[in-house]
Amino acid sequence: MIANGSITINGISDSELVLILDFKIKHEGKFTFNPQQLQVARAAQPDLETLYNNAIFSWPNEQGLQVIHEIIGKLLKKEEHATAVGQ
Repeated sequence: MIANGSITINGISDSELVLILDFKIKHEGKFTFNPQQLQVARAAQPDLETLYNNAIFSWPNEQGLQVIHEIIGKLLKKEEHATAVGQ
């Protein structure tokens, strides 16, 4: 199985960006992510975080895919928690 690939995620918040950068440091070389490619989708406003589009991740092998899977899982759990809190 060839497990290389890429994915683009939009709507990344400041706190999610910190989470992604922590993963990048802990798993150096397993995937690529360049924060300079991010585009501001919504500038920070009172009580609202900045949102970014164009978060591009790529991975060369299965180990990188596993890390990306873990990142996406954390982002989704964060989103589920935020939705539950907002209800």
